Amino acid sequence: MLWTPDMNDRLDSLLTQLRDQDLDRELSAVEYNVRQRIAHDRAARTGLAPTRMAAVGVALLLGTSVGGLTAASAIAAPKPSIFASADALAPSTLLEGRR
Repeated sequence: MLWTPDMNDRLDSLLTQLRDQDLDRELSAVEYNVRQRIAHDRAARTGLAPTRMAAVGVALLLGTSVGGLTAASAIAAPKPSIFASADALAPSTLLEGRR
């Protein structure tokens, strides 16, 4: 939608109507209400701190144990020989086919 001069006049008219309307609520307590809500949210977050710490501890323990088991299995696995891994790709086996 392109801007037209008619839109500017309509916007000015709507803003003027809004300015002339009475307020539907008292604004003197807005700051107090905002501060109360912030304090309530902060208290709710502080109450969850032990749960968050327990979750971080479990995740750390789980990650460490899985990482340790993975490292142990990688160390225990036999290392393949240089020639053993290429046996299936040797030209003689590829030309003859599998019999």
